[in-house]
Amino acid sequence: MSNPNTPDGNHEFERKDVLFGAQLVVGDDNIDCEVVNISFGGAQVHASRTMKAGAKITLEIDPFGVFSMEVRWCKKPDVELKFNEDSTKVAELVMATATYA
Repeated sequence: MSNPNTPDGNHEFERKDVLFGAQLVVGDDNIDCEVVNISFGGAQVHASRTMKAGAKITLEIDPFGVFSMEVRWCKKPDVELKFNEDSTKVAELVMATATYA
């Protein structure tokens, strides 16, 4: 069984490769990032800052919205995020990115 806090490449949901500019809000800091893939469970981003597993953050993807997330693991520049959102809101995001990309 895979450990959700390690970058082992195993995911519960199929990932869709994307490339969107976004921002992570960590406390009072806004950090530019790139969303590199997304699924119904979460997203992987490239960011210039290391983040602690379990940290609660916000992902802002213009024009798709603002999403509550949790850091699953971080191995700079890769940050694996888990959605802490209503499944309907996440499904709308995944479908919109599939249409947009």
